[in-house]
Amino acid sequence: MIRRGPVAAALALLCLAGCVSASVPWRHPTLPREQWGHDYSSCRRQAERDSGWREDDNSSPSAFREYDRQRAKRQADGSLALCMTDLGYVPASRGESDRR
Repeated sequence: MIRRGPVAAALALLCLAGCVSASVPWRHPTLPREQWGHDYSSCRRQAERDSGWREDDNSSPSAFREYDRQRAKRQADGSLALCMTDLGYVPASRGESDRR
């Protein structure tokens, strides 16, 4: 019997990586573009884990008050930026990220 769970998870991860790499708002002068999405996803996961904030979190307002949610988002954004900067990335301008 073939185990479909790991195969499906791998395919979903590849699809997600393709989507993320197309819209990475950071650039690196020496790393290949294919690496950007991987690094961005890794930094984003770490920032979300550290801050408790998730983009797709639809929890009820009583579970995570809006103020706390916005504060956690700011913390996650800052952690993400710090992680990417530590890896040598610089923010891409809006037009620049669309061109590449």
